[in-house]
Amino acid sequence: MLFSIASVVIFIIMFTSIFCIRNSFAISITEKMKLYGMLASIGATKKQIKKNVIYEAFILALIGIPLGIISGILAIFILLKIVNALIGEYLLANVNGIIFNVTLMPIIVSIVLGFITIYLSAISSARKASKVNPIVLLRNSEEIKINAKSLKTPKIISKVFKQGGVLAYKNLKRSKKKYRTTVISLAVSICIFISMNAFFNDIMDFTGVYYTDYDYNIELSKNRNDEDVSDEDLNTILKLSNIDEKFLNYSTNSWVAIFDMNKVCDVPGYSVSEDSIYDKEEKTQIPTGRGKVIRCSIHGLDSNSFEQYCKKLGLNYNNSKDKAILCDEIPVWNEDDNTLSKQRRYTYKAGDILEGIEQISTKENGWVDKGKIELTIAAVSNIRPYGQENSYNAEGDLIVNKDEYPNFNFSLSKILVQSSNSEQFIKDFKNTKININYIDFEELARENKSMTIVVKIFLYGFMGVITLIGVTNIFNTITSNLELRQKEIAALKSIGMTKKEFNRMINLETIFYSFKALLYGIILGLLGTFAIHMSYGIKVQSENVYIPYIPILISIASVFILVFIIMRYSIRKINRQNTIETIRNDNI
Repeated sequence: MLFSIASVVIFIIMFTSIFCIRNSFAISITEKMKLYGMLASIGATKKQIKKNVIYEAFILALIGIPLGIISGILAIFILLKIVNALIGEYLLANVNGIIFNVTLMPIIVSIVLGFITIYLSAISSARKASKVNPIVLLRNSEEIKINAKSLKTPKIISKVFKQGGVLAYKNLKRSKKKYRTTVISLAVSICIFISMNAFFNDIMDFTGVYYTDYDYNIELSKNRNDEDVSDEDLNTILKLSNIDEKFLNYSTNSWVAIFDMNKVCDVPGYSVSEDSIYDKEEKTQIPTGRGKVIRCSIHGLDSNSFEQYCKKLGLNYNNSKDKAILCDEIPVWNEDDNTLSKQRRYTYKAGDILEGIEQISTKENGWVDKGKIELTIAAVSNIRPYGQENSYNAEGDLIVNKDEYPNFNFSLSKILVQSSNSEQFIKDFKNTKININYIDFEELARENKSMTIVVKIFLYGFMGVITLIGVTNIFNTITSNLELRQKEIAALKSIGMTKKEFNRMINLETIFYSFKALLYGIILGLLGTFAIHMSYGIKVQSENVYIPYIPILISIASVFILVFIIMRYSIRKINRQNTIETIRNDNI
């Protein structure tokens, strides 16, 4: 599962980085087309132009890759310092925080991938720069292709958006490559934002599975084989101070053997055995002839705990105290489609009488009959009592009030304590020197909260970097494209286009850019979300696919606002230039 998730995330990161680098080179080459045209016109060969572009890329790699590695190491160092300072005490109580360690392999991989990416991006741009005719390069007309068909404007554009809309639509049709580059840049950024939000959502849901709230904060448990822990020791624990409320669980070596197979459900992966006894001489199990059997375990609660359990299930305690509650829902994993479901083991319902034979398990003789037994089912529930929330028996569990069934020979197995001063209770418990397992859920909650904070710091830090890459890419693409249209903008102003008409044209171009980018970006983002969800599905069953409504709405608002701001920034910069000088310089 981890390899699958990592593969999807790493692919998204690498695709973003490669696209951003390639896009930057493509824009850089477009801006320098006239320079390469001038070099070609005075005798520079295609090979020399290619070499020039690749050499420039090599210089950028020598500067950018070391800066990236140093920045990454510095960012990790600062991040670990913050994590250790904020939550190191709770998260890593037994060690000296998260250790900062730089390994060589990621650095080597980063350098190799960096050089390969830059070289592939540069060679593509170098071929483009070297192939075009010098005259075409000097005229800068290669990027704009006009024909009668491509300049036809839909009637709805002219009716709704007037002349400004027609100009905006034709501008995009005339320079499809620049338009396509901007749209792809926006779509990739939207896709990354939506996919990464889905990744973070699944991460938080996945970690949240284990952070369960209980109505008690301390659990002390005794195994059946803990013979050195006596009932007197357990009573000593119950007499400790700082106990606000307690729930007691009892275990027994008695089981209910059920022979009525009509009451047993056929559950995939769970078999039913033949009833047998152990033969000492043959040293094997010999069938008894009574047929197939399934043995349901028995758990006891003290009267107070059983009453609380009945309230939890909405049962009347007085009507249920001498009856049994059946918990027989068991998890079933389907390996064909990697799904987890829960199915019932029996067909019993409330009011039915469960008939069977009480058996005990012994080391010497295996299963030993103690006599027939009948238990009235008070309720069938998938809600388990305190202390058994995550306990599943493949053959079901019967929960009874131990005070009503003294013949089952119950022994105290778990003490569940709700304490307002859990730290003091744990100290007092440790002073008793009683050798029994304990879990402090408050301490676990602090550790879990700390772990959640760590995950959020890393994930949102990573999200910030990805967002920064996307915004930088969009800014670079849009500003460069508008700068390359300086002559066009100056020409429109020189023939009388008013500021209002010009602003309308730019605003409509913004809408066209954003709408198309959102269409592609949201579709790709949903596909990325589904891919990440399927990666988790290898080992973690999720009932519903996460639909990133909020990230989609944020993307829609952010794209329109961001593109509008960048466009206005670029136009303001262009408006400061002299119109006549712009036209004259462009025609030199």
